[in-house]
Amino acid sequence: MWNCALRTHDADDAALAAIAEHIECRAWMDLAESAPQWLRRATGFVVDEIGGAMTLAAPGLDHVFFNRVIGLGEQTPATEELIAEIMGRYWDLSIERYWVHVGPYARPARLGPLLQELGLTQYRRSWVKLVRPAQAVEPAQTALHIREAIATDAFAIASLLGVGFDLPQYAAEVFCLLIGRRGWRVFVAELQGQPIAAAGMFSEGDVSYLAFAATRPEFRRHGAQRALLRARINAAVEDDSRWIAAETGFPLSADEPSPSYHNLLWAGFRPIAIRDNYALPGTSWDHASA
Repeated sequence: MWNCALRTHDADDAALAAIAEHIECRAWMDLAESAPQWLRRATGFVVDEIGGAMTLAAPGLDHVFFNRVIGLGEQTPATEELIAEIMGRYWDLSIERYWVHVGPYARPARLGPLLQELGLTQYRRSWVKLVRPAQAVEPAQTALHIREAIATDAFAIASLLGVGFDLPQYAAEVFCLLIGRRGWRVFVAELQGQPIAAAGMFSEGDVSYLAFAATRPEFRRHGAQRALLRARINAAVEDDSRWIAAETGFPLSADEPSPSYHNLLWAGFRPIAIRDNYALPGTSWDHASA
């Protein structure tokens, strides 16, 4: 089990980055535990710990969202042998499209160049970790109806998340299993009774994590994501969280449209770490914020 101890709750960036990394790992571990046998058989989805890093692997699902390494070099310095073991695991599973995340506090300091020496390349886009205190905000003033999801929303949520993350429907259904699950809260935005967006949050201890969010393309620019952000911030306060963490794609340039990033800034989140992504040459993900 990935067991990163929270070192401190002082609001310095290194400590907040550790908190954000930890809650992301805990969320994915719990998501994997929620996956039913039929989905595990269909995708081979498994979450393991190797040398203090958490590895997501789904050989039956050619998608980096379910094939990546989180926390490498965070607990203990990554060695060439450890990296070779992790890469060998993906090789043995015939997985050619995966990411290795490298945060600014990972060790050794030259972890990125070391990964490149072993055959990986830096992906075109990095991810940014953001954190804000869990303080209540005014509910959104919107024509949308924001509510917590119920079991009958599952198909609609899987459908819009599948489109939002470039996932097949059966893989997106894993997120629907989180409706009503302990530690998780899933929200829906409706327009005239039709679900047009959904978002999920995982909470453990005094930290909450904005795990996923997507809007149907034809209903963007209706304010759904900002309304869902407000709903989850207030839900985190209800759950007695102290911090709320999230991550998204970091803009490639100052003038690049980056709605997810700018929505998080608008909601009071502060960037605390840029996390680079390393992959085998030719690896891609077409999702705009990836």
